[in-house]
Amino acid sequence: MTAPAPLIAVIVPIYNRRAITCDFLRSFSSVRYPRYEMILVDDGSTDGSADAITREFPSVRIIRTQGGLWWTRATNIGMADARGRGAAYILTINDDVLVDPFLLDALVRTAESRPGTLVGSTIYYQSDPERIWYAGGKMHWLAGDLVHRTSADDGPLCWLTGMGTLVPVQVFDAIGSYDEIHFPQYAADADFSLRAVKAGFPLAIAPDARIWNRTEESVQRRVRERVTPRTFFLPLFSNKSDAKLSLRLVLYRRHWPAAIRPVAFVAYYAKFLAKQVKRLIHLSSP
Repeated sequence: MTAPAPLIAVIVPIYNRRAITCDFLRSFSSVRYPRYEMILVDDGSTDGSADAITREFPSVRIIRTQGGLWWTRATNIGMADARGRGAAYILTINDDVLVDPFLLDALVRTAESRPGTLVGSTIYYQSDPERIWYAGGKMHWLAGDLVHRTSADDGPLCWLTGMGTLVPVQVFDAIGSYDEIHFPQYAADADFSLRAVKAGFPLAIAPDARIWNRTEESVQRRVRERVTPRTFFLPLFSNKSDAKLSLRLVLYRRHWPAAIRPVAFVAYYAKFLAKQVKRLIHLSSP
């Protein structure tokens, strides 16, 4: 008798993007994998998202909250709920993507062949569907940055994004949940996968697990495009930015070699400030 497919819990934080979230759910409804549960964690939406989703997608489990969770705490809430419901794997994913019907089959095939492995997806641009946006993460040590590989051969695989990563539940037993204190919105996924590697869990990318990302919907991108003298330094203190000072300090302390942390810090923020100046000048130009 063939063993049943392992149960996957798909965890999706949502907030006030009803149309985008419904597009995502329509896309995911084409997924062929036989055993998964969709869990949305609604971070206090006020646009009627939860009610609209319940009407159109009655099988979707919605956890309604009062807001203020950000990505990381919302994901932790969904993950804890899923583990209590018997999930073998947790898939973290965003709602601003479209997915291939065989996404889960490809992820599980890689995960089951390499027990204990965190498996990431290959992510493409929705606006350019054959162009890879992400094929795993690598480190620019001296530049102090986490960057995307654009192919499987583009440097060593060092970290995984939360956009389409399949995590065996035993990883959470070993290293705990995502760090919602230091990384409320950005870099929690990278930090989690880097901690997993240190604990002995390998990383992989499933090339046939395909996702298309709507990059123009990024909150961080929209914030950075609107630089004014008043908002010039805002990203250094905002949860909506991966340039947040406290985030970077913890990230470097945990995962960068001690000898190059100062170099990485200075290099990263020199580049950041140069970009802010360029955006401010562009905004001020007639």
